[in-house]
Amino acid sequence: MEGSIKPGLYHLPLPINHPSLDKDAIKMKLNDIESDLRTRKDRAEEFAILNIIGLLNFHLKRYKDAETNFRAILSKDGRNLNALANIQFLFKKVYRTVEGERFERKLKEYLSESTEEAIRNKARCRAEQAYAYACDMHTDNAGTERFIESNGIFHTALEIGGDWIETAEKDMWKFCMAKNAHKIFDKFCFGENHLQSRDYMDTAVNHFYEITQRDPGDSEYQCESWRHLGDIFRKIKNRKHCTSSHLPDCLKKFIEDPEECMKKARDTATSDISKARILARYANFVYSLRRHTNEALRLLDESIRLDDSDYNFYAFSTRGTVRLKFFKWKIRRFKEDSKRHSQPDQSVLKHALRDMEKATEIRNASWDLLNIAEVYHLLAEHTDESNETKRGYLEREFGYLKQAEDCEDGGRQAHVKRSLGRCLFDLGHYREAIERFNEALDLQPATSQYTGYFHELFRCYLCLLRSEPKVESSLDEMAESLRQAMEKYGSSTLLKYCCGSWRAEYKQELQIFVDYCRTIPHNEGLLKLLMANEPPSPLSPPPRQGGLLKESWESPEQQAGDGVAKKDGDSDNLGHQSPDSLGASSPASPDLAGAAASLVSGIKSMTIEDTSVGEARENISNKNIEYDFFVVYSKSNDKWVHEELLPKMETRNLKGCTDRTDSLAGSLVIESDLNLMKISACILLVITDGFETECQYYMHQALMLRKRCHAIFPIRRDQSAVPVELRDVFCCFDATSDVIRWDKLAADIKRQKDTAMRALQR
Repeated sequence: MEGSIKPGLYHLPLPINHPSLDKDAIKMKLNDIESDLRTRKDRAEEFAILNIIGLLNFHLKRYKDAETNFRAILSKDGRNLNALANIQFLFKKVYRTVEGERFERKLKEYLSESTEEAIRNKARCRAEQAYAYACDMHTDNAGTERFIESNGIFHTALEIGGDWIETAEKDMWKFCMAKNAHKIFDKFCFGENHLQSRDYMDTAVNHFYEITQRDPGDSEYQCESWRHLGDIFRKIKNRKHCTSSHLPDCLKKFIEDPEECMKKARDTATSDISKARILARYANFVYSLRRHTNEALRLLDESIRLDDSDYNFYAFSTRGTVRLKFFKWKIRRFKEDSKRHSQPDQSVLKHALRDMEKATEIRNASWDLLNIAEVYHLLAEHTDESNETKRGYLEREFGYLKQAEDCEDGGRQAHVKRSLGRCLFDLGHYREAIERFNEALDLQPATSQYTGYFHELFRCYLCLLRSEPKVESSLDEMAESLRQAMEKYGSSTLLKYCCGSWRAEYKQELQIFVDYCRTIPHNEGLLKLLMANEPPSPLSPPPRQGGLLKESWESPEQQAGDGVAKKDGDSDNLGHQSPDSLGASSPASPDLAGAAASLVSGIKSMTIEDTSVGEARENISNKNIEYDFFVVYSKSNDKWVHEELLPKMETRNLKGCTDRTDSLAGSLVIESDLNLMKISACILLVITDGFETECQYYMHQALMLRKRCHAIFPIRRDQSAVPVELRDVFCCFDATSDVIRWDKLAADIKRQKDTAMRALQR
């Protein structure tokens, strides 16, 4: 067993070793795990974390930082096999061959030994590798495989080390195994594998309880073990197929009242940081089990008071989610009886938004991104502001939905794609909405309650008929889609929850479809369904004939030419009830009518490959950067940008791009623009009259990209006020006079570009 050991993390099939992993995702994980390290200093897992940090720095080409991380391990434990393997690999990659060979010889020497210390080191090597397997990137398709693999390696480490590993270190390994088993239990409980979940539940419960009973024990692991037990026992109470009759009698009182576990966790925590983490989980527990909003918020406020740093992201995430669900509950009550219940104040949503955005600054978890998207949707849906303001909310929603789609682990993909479809529907992009709804339906099983997401897909077809009543290909596609739905859901279900519900709102479009079906042979089933007179179910979705905007955007299919379009914040008294469970995605029921955002921003994680810009340019060493700058401008500056700015900069060896000249043919307009921003080192904002109204969304996207080290460069073309978001942060280049200092402008852009490139390469 010892002979099969291959030290190092660089060769393992880990998400962090994937060659296509986005650099921003690596940076996000690095911030995350560095926060973990600050609280794990001088603990058993310190070296495992440092090895991971060193590997992350290596992939970011921060070779000096990576060397520092590996040497920090070796300064405390010169025989750490993973650090030796990792540093020799690093030196060989940076052509420091002699040093690399010296560490390689040490590694081979230590591996050949069979002393008690050598066996301990080999066991630790495997345990550190197991720790890395369970390191979640929040952007990979985790599933259960890596957690199962991690537990297998931990088991091997325990077998290798045997009695030569101290109890405290073994407890850390068992704690990690229990966490992995808890994650697998959660995933299996929600799927078709709930029968397999019992074995993993037993593993988690046995290890966690063993750790809590250790005397003396590590208070950190003990309080975390109690809170995990509370969560598992809460799920046992709430899920009818989870059984606990086989568990030991000593656990019965905790199974009957899982909150006792959370109280044990709270009382066991010693440091403020530990107490803050436990209180945040306790709040989630209270809200999920009893729907007690006030108590949950009190616990969360106390948690944040103890630790308001990014490390306590879970408290901010949970508080934002509780506020979001409280707002939705208040809205439902208002819709049910507007005389007895008032509409909630939008400040509740804005407080929720601030909390969740703070949480995503350190960890891009898909559930937070989905919740932020929902906040923006609700802001657009429940506002009396202009269409431009609503559109801005919807655009932001789409951006977060795209991020959620890119980092989702699979379980919520159908919900994300359905939300993207609703977004496109709200903005009048019916063809693109149909594509998204079809993707969501492909992920839904045939046993879905009601008609799954098909009722929304069918509504998209009806709206498409309204805008294109004579396009036969749409009618043929619609008929085929309805045939497949009849096989999947059955005619009676479709009539009750779908076709019957749209009859009043889309009478003319349904008649067009019926007339078409009469011209096609063997369509009797469709005609019978479409012409039946059964009234719609009271659970049918409310009428939404064209989306949230009173005047929908111009549809992509109606745009001419190259498809380039110009661009255009105290909380309610929170009650103690809120019927939604925290952290659960919404069920696919037809009474949920929100549409999710605009076809406008995702592309934060998308890469559009343009082979015409393939050659690397001098001073641009980051492979994702293709242009020196991208220009954001209003319509009135189109001529100046293309006839003055771009040619003048090109003669000074600066390569710029704009939406008009460099859009990728066939791509969605806003997706193309956002990708151009992402692959440009600098973003020039040409400020003139109309900039704030036409370019507000792109300005906010530029400010988001600034967090990723892209440079922002405002240029004033007239005496219009500089937007407040830019005024107090950036110096503006003055281009208001007839004589513009083009050499200074080019030199300033180059300096900002070089600064951005150095930051991007880090």
